[in-house]
Amino acid sequence: MTDIVELRAQIEAVDRDIIDSIATRLEIADELAKAKKECSEVYWDSSREGGVIDRYMELCEEVGLSEAEARRIAELILSISKERQRHYFE
Repeated sequence: MTDIVELRAQIEAVDRDIIDSIATRLEIADELAKAKKECSEVYWDSSREGGVIDRYMELCEEVGLSEAEARRIAELILSISKERQRHYFE
């Protein structure tokens, strides 16, 4: 049986990967905001947001996460991204 210390170490390693991936995603979203501003586009497209949520739901379903979990994850990440992108348009 794997002990608690080893399981916690595994979780910490995964957490590091998650944070790294989220940071990378946000950096890309920042670059996207800059590009949108240069092209005189709006910083946030609600229809695109729906597509992103749908993509998260599909990806989460593939790994056994519920629709509610997928929606919560997507909405949190999108909320942070939206706040950061808004910064470039103020």
